[in-house]
Amino acid sequence: MEEGSIISLFEKVVKGDEAAFRILFETYSRCLFHVAYYYLNSRELSEEAVLDVFTVIWQKREALSHVKEPERYLYISVKNQALHYLRRGYVQEKDANSLYEIELVPDSDTPEKSLMDEEYRMLVQQAIDSLPPKCREVFRLVLSDKLKNREIADVLGISEKTVNIHIAKAYERIAAYVNRQYKQMKGFLLLLF
Repeated sequence: MEEGSIISLFEKVVKGDEAAFRILFETYSRCLFHVAYYYLNSRELSEEAVLDVFTVIWQKREALSHVKEPERYLYISVKNQALHYLRRGYVQEKDANSLYEIELVPDSDTPEKSLMDEEYRMLVQQAIDSLPPKCREVFRLVLSDKLKNREIADVLGISEKTVNIHIAKAYERIAAYVNRQYKQMKGFLLLLF
């Protein structure tokens, strides 16, 4: 969403426009969920943290007229809510579901191509999962959530330069991982024949 339109939408929410509030929630809840999940590693608690933030926004909307960067405000609010949950000891166990699954390959028209595409997607997913945690999170926020580097820096509490370094390392490591796996598989296939 463009900066001007989010500001306009947020101003409508501040004035009590329920339709604007619904649009704000639908536009940002998924991305905000990922931010909360980064800290909480729990689907349920992450959803709850996002809902808590939106509930407070609606309840205290008149007091939010001073907010000049609503998108930044949303991300930082969810980060703070997740950290609050951590301080209170609400986090119990890790959720086994991966948030890092990314649809990279389009549908295929033959069964063989479908199988190869699925194997490639799984290989790329393994590469993403093998990234260090901070690097993986930055990569996901860029690729899946389409956040700008400055927004990622604000959300994760790191510099923009560090964000750029993480992105470059992620692409480099994913390419190296995929190439290494393909070479191993190719060598294995040659041994079979």
